[in-house]
Amino acid sequence: MTSLQENTYYMGEQPKPNKSTSREWVRPLWFLFTVGWYVALSVVVPTGVGWWLDRPDKFDSHPLYTLIGFGAGTVIAFYGLYRMLRRFYMEQRKEQDKGAK
Repeated sequence: MTSLQENTYYMGEQPKPNKSTSREWVRPLWFLFTVGWYVALSVVVPTGVGWWLDRPDKFDSHPLYTLIGFGAGTVIAFYGLYRMLRRFYMEQRKEQDKGAK
């Protein structure tokens, strides 16, 4: 057998990379993108509603509703972030347990 034939023979025996592992980085990146938008919107929307209610032609209580909206948005953001991270952690753990078997 020539060296070219040997190289071809050995190259054919090497396992091909799994397609799912080649794009493994996409899922965590998409998760971070989703978490970022979720946190940003859950803080900005209630704060914006509070600011809108604080205008002089509405209730004219300048910092009160803005601060209430910011506080509510922060609580919503942390609770949602906790749930999302917990679900992501559980899914990653299941995949690791599957891979270990």
